[in-house]
Amino acid sequence: MKSILIAGAVAAILGTASGRPLNYKRDYVTEVVYVTEIVADAVVYVDQDGVPYSTLTVEQTTAATSVEAVTTSEVTPTSVSVATSSVDLVFAPSAAPSAPSASPTTVPSFSLVAPQPEPSSAEFKSEPTTTAAVTSAYTPTSPPPVNTPAPAPETSSPAPDPAPAPSSVAPSTSSPAPAVNANAGDGLPTGVTYDPFTGTEGNSRCKTDAEITDEFSRMSSYKVVRIYGIGCNIVPLAVQNAQKNGQTLMGGAYLSNKGNGEDLSSVIKTWKDTIDQDANGSWDILKLFSVENERINDHDMTASEVVDAIRRARNQLRSVGYNGPVGAVETVPATLDNPSICEASDVVMVNCHPFFDQNTAAEDAGTFVKGQIERVKTACKTNRVVVTETGWPHQGDPNGKAVPSPENQAKALASIRSEFSSDVFIHNSFDSLWKTDWASSFNAERYWGVIQ
Repeated sequence: MKSILIAGAVAAILGTASGRPLNYKRDYVTEVVYVTEIVADAVVYVDQDGVPYSTLTVEQTTAATSVEAVTTSEVTPTSVSVATSSVDLVFAPSAAPSAPSASPTTVPSFSLVAPQPEPSSAEFKSEPTTTAAVTSAYTPTSPPPVNTPAPAPETSSPAPDPAPAPSSVAPSTSSPAPAVNANAGDGLPTGVTYDPFTGTEGNSRCKTDAEITDEFSRMSSYKVVRIYGIGCNIVPLAVQNAQKNGQTLMGGAYLSNKGNGEDLSSVIKTWKDTIDQDANGSWDILKLFSVENERINDHDMTASEVVDAIRRARNQLRSVGYNGPVGAVETVPATLDNPSICEASDVVMVNCHPFFDQNTAAEDAGTFVKGQIERVKTACKTNRVVVTETGWPHQGDPNGKAVPSPENQAKALASIRSEFSSDVFIHNSFDSLWKTDWASSFNAERYWGVIQ
């Protein structure tokens, strides 16, 4: 009995709903289960042009045994009208199939759903770019936060920063999109990094106002100075002294989840108050702003936390008048592994230290940094990357071919300057004798000063 009914169903589907001839042929695999049954219903799936591409027959036994079979058949070009009421035509769009409407003869115990389409390429994620070569070639230079006398945080909780006071740095109601390659053609002159701490290992203190003024004068050949936070009253002191020496600044916040970080809103309020009081309300002195320094690399913050911090900082800074680049500073490997940081930042900023590549000699320092920056440019799809730290120690233990000494420091700096005429900060202006060495620092952490 089944053979007769299946033959009738096949004859019914050899055409379109309109009786027009089919224009092509598709092969389908036929699976037939021979049992004694009565065909309760048949469903033909057709596309939006009325062309059948699959047939489903639902069978139901009259005995105690229950068997279900799906039969597909080959569609052959011909011109036959569908002339049986026992066949449901299911129109399934090619992009997103939907369940067919139930016909009067549909067996209610089954859910008749059109076959799923092949997944599109958008559903597949590409494998991440391998960065093992960069990771093995560069060990980060920043010590654990517990060894850094960061300014006392405004709040003791590592929770997200609270909203600022409406009168000063209230965020705007909308989030402006990051500028693409902001100031891409306006590279900064060679700069230098600076911290306001002094003292001996494990016994640090803030430099006095007079000491900071003297050191800014000694840094006057560097036209941009990078500071890292607001500790030791450094923001107003840096603004005052930079203006006196014809310098500009790169500022930032020292964010951290480890209990010694700064409050982002308080940092921005400090900048706002200083600009109003010491710079006549002009933000021209601030050229870059970073929300953190190597926190992802140090496993202190996640990429999503950093991206959120960039967004909040940009909103608040725009609301108080600063329209320059906002972003985050990471190592080269951390940047390559977290492209969301590139996308969120107005300008990509990285620290890159050739000393931590054991295969790089001092005279090749510039070549090493140049190669790493080209990798970042390619990965971040940008033509501008600011090197926010690079240099060479003048004392410490050798790291393979990388040997610290005054002579090698001079060679390394000359090599770096030969490759970079802009958008590079030399690390560090003065030795940081208050710092503590840690694993992989080669006892050189305190001796990166380039001004003696």
